[in-house]
Amino acid sequence: MTHDWTKDAESMAEAAFALACTLDQFGYTDLARRMDKSSTWARNRVQAWIKAGLLEEVPADEGAPWQWRVKDSARQALQVRARSPEDNLWTAMRQMKSFSPRTLAAHATTETVAISLENAQAYCRALLGAGYLAVARKAVPGRTEPIYRLIRNTGPRPPREKRVRAVIDANTEQTIVIGGGQ
Repeated sequence: MTHDWTKDAESMAEAAFALACTLDQFGYTDLARRMDKSSTWARNRVQAWIKAGLLEEVPADEGAPWQWRVKDSARQALQVRARSPEDNLWTAMRQMKSFSPRTLAAHATTETVAISLENAQAYCRALLGAGYLAVARKAVPGRTEPIYRLIRNTGPRPPREKRVRAVIDANTEQTIVIGGGQ
């Protein structure tokens, strides 16, 4: 199976635009530093946004670097997708070397998205079962929580647990997903 790098690039571009929408004004260096990317990457992103009519240039003092801001019409027309709890949990997991569900919940909680300990525990269980996490230290019931490590970092978009309805035919040993999905 090959990795689809275009999805990573799209996610990174979406994240960069979401960041740009939160700033009064920004330059190539600001965008590159905040996104942990090269200045060439930031310049290409900004040029694409200018070409799409999403940015306006901010008048700068002579000799100062170019600055832009997102047009109000672009902010309104391109409603930036609200982050889900899974988005925040996955981002926190990717940034931390190891974590317990409690520390994960604390790091993933923001002003707009609250993550409960139960949500963090359920997400960790799901990803552990799917092979994304490894147990770095087992839990001691009533004393300590388990410590996990992310071992399968597939990119910026979070893996999501899905409940799939299926029919299992004992005669043919086939599993048929209801609705034809995969």
